[in-house]
Amino acid sequence: MLMEKFKNIGAKKYIDIVLFLILFLVPFFTSNFKTELVGRFIVYMIFAISLDILWGSAGLMNLGHAIFFGIGGYIMAISLASQEGVPVFMQSFGLTRLPGVLRILESPIIAFFMGLIVPMIVALLLGYFIFTSKVKGVFFNIITLAFAALFELFVNNQQKYTGGANGISGITNIKIGGEPLSITQLYYLVFGILILVYLFCIWLTKSRFGLIIKSVRENEARLQFLGFNPAAFKMVIFAISGMIAGLAGMLYIPMNSFISPDKVGVMLSTSVLVWLAVGGKGNITGAMVGALIINILESSLSDSFGELWQLVLGVIMLVVVVFFPKGIIGTLIDFDIKLKARKNVLKAGEGYGIFRTTRFNR
Repeated sequence: MLMEKFKNIGAKKYIDIVLFLILFLVPFFTSNFKTELVGRFIVYMIFAISLDILWGSAGLMNLGHAIFFGIGGYIMAISLASQEGVPVFMQSFGLTRLPGVLRILESPIIAFFMGLIVPMIVALLLGYFIFTSKVKGVFFNIITLAFAALFELFVNNQQKYTGGANGISGITNIKIGGEPLSITQLYYLVFGILILVYLFCIWLTKSRFGLIIKSVRENEARLQFLGFNPAAFKMVIFAISGMIAGLAGMLYIPMNSFISPDKVGVMLSTSVLVWLAVGGKGNITGAMVGALIINILESSLSDSFGELWQLVLGVIMLVVVVFFPKGIIGTLIDFDIKLKARKNVLKAGEGYGIFRTTRFNR
């Protein structure tokens, strides 16, 4: 009975189990540098999941998703950089303490909750103006892309508070009980949060709310005819997606000890779209695998091919998108479904053959 249940597990679940097992074992077989690098990839996996529940489930391709990642990242960066006094880049402008509302970020705990709440509120307000105005399709893409470019420009210009184009560096590590976390401890903290985000998003997409969100993607007009308000559901999923992206941004800071404007604008926003296209949107596994594969390739190809690594990576991604239009995981899921359907047809055929033989013998 147990073996029968194990055989009925879909290909996606097998991939999830293997993926999590590999990530769990990384610190046992790699150096601290590699562990930190993979930890950064895990952060990107969380960020990819945050976009997948928006684009894959609701059909909303946000070209400015890095805004929320950047908000969470800069909130945590300012908080950790101020643990030993006013950050150096602020001192250069004559500041002797954190200005105004930023003073609440001196507490990392408050900063953590602000890193969740602020991106969520920004996403909610942005979603309100977009979705109540019934902006859809390419116009939604253009508006979110414009917001990403504007936010990146804003961060660049606010050098006094964000470090400008130089970003924020000299960030201290997270401390628990007065002691900074080691690379391995920080890695497992990020890994544990990945699992929690994964489980939450699996539950969300399979819940009644998740089914309604998928209905918005498939046929918004029919959903509205049935008495639902699609704009309200879009706003909520947009806010949840923004909150998870903000969480990823906060986790990026201790794993990288640096943040710059390129992590809040167009570059990262378009990169995460590529991750989902390669892995396969509409399933959380595809988002994780796509983010992991592309970032591993970026790291390895930049070492092997020097300045040509982006060209090589572009060719690889083009091949994947052309030959696997549903992404790597989406293609595997389709193959698994077809294989199971074929087995069921063969079993049905065998049963029908036995039935005919029995009748003939009688």
